[in-house]
Amino acid sequence: MAVKKIKKENLPRGIMWREDRQCYLGRFTYQGKQHVLYDAEWKRLEERMNTMRKELRDGTYIKECTLSLNAWFDKWMEIYKKKTVKYGTYMNYQNHYNFYVRNGIGKKKLKDVSVDDIQMLYNDLSDRGFVTGTVKLVGATLNGCFKKAVNNRMISLNPVPLAEIPRCKEKGEKYVFTKKEQQQFMEYVKDSYMCRFFNIVIMTGLRNGEARALRWKDMDFNKKVIHVNHTLVTLVGGGYMLDAPKTRTSKRIIPMLSQAEEILRKMKKQADDTGIGNDDNYIFCLPDGSEISRARVELELEKVEKQMIENGIPVGHITCHTLRHAFATRAIESGMKPQVLKTILGHSNISMTMDLYSHVLGDEKVQEMVTIHGPAD
Repeated sequence: MAVKKIKKENLPRGIMWREDRQCYLGRFTYQGKQHVLYDAEWKRLEERMNTMRKELRDGTYIKECTLSLNAWFDKWMEIYKKKTVKYGTYMNYQNHYNFYVRNGIGKKKLKDVSVDDIQMLYNDLSDRGFVTGTVKLVGATLNGCFKKAVNNRMISLNPVPLAEIPRCKEKGEKYVFTKKEQQQFMEYVKDSYMCRFFNIVIMTGLRNGEARALRWKDMDFNKKVIHVNHTLVTLVGGGYMLDAPKTRTSKRIIPMLSQAEEILRKMKKQADDTGIGNDDNYIFCLPDGSEISRARVELELEKVEKQMIENGIPVGHITCHTLRHAFATRAIESGMKPQVLKTILGHSNISMTMDLYSHVLGDEKVQEMVTIHGPAD
């Protein structure tokens, strides 16, 4: 259809009436590239054209983005994250986004997601009983996504930092073995096929994935140390892979206690006898040498927990982290220095280790205050 210009109006240069669209069309060229805008009012269209000309000259112009947040997130992950972060981190981004965002504000256009949208998402998570840490993780994922969109000049504003983390449910304290409960636990796991795995975790403070990732090349029996170089992660669609540890400080060397050395030497001999004792073989594995899954560890712990409760031992929920925490608790009780424990546990900062001390020492804090100030009157 031909473009018709209404002659009764003295329209500015570059603006004309589009009969087929029943609106005004504005057209101008900048540095050889033509730009076209539409509007129902020609005065507003003229203002928009002038604004765009200025932004083009100043280098601040941002082309209107028509992608949905979901589409941009998927593109951001594929182009900018897949090759730059470790697999475990990549999957954490995916899981947090898919579970909390994709079916909600993820359906909106990227340019239309407002600070209010982010705030309402946070508030909803709070209302549903999620802890502050979860809300912050969702926010961190979205912040990276929007920040890149701003840098790529797809949108002008990142709304995430302008939203506020609401009051959330307090994170419950993790269950910690008393010395007696730890001894009872060790008695109950004696007959488990995972007994040696649990022993090594409780003697080293290793994380679940770190312990499952251990290979014979990580053992130095001469220096009596264990090298923690990897964590074992589950791949989407099945299978496993060795990934970098959780944080930079998670890659560490742990002293091999005499009991741990005894267990590992026996395992090495058995592995050699069955042909799965080569450097690249997993230490904790199935009879064919294949990896042990996280689910297998959790199921065995649930089985032990159930047996203990059925026999009148009122233990809390036992996870692999319970065993890691038990190691840390016994270390603190024995007087291990915070900086040493931080190195063994692979904490990223000393505050994480000090939180353990604060929890474990309890009444000893009062004793320390008395030492400094003297007893109360």
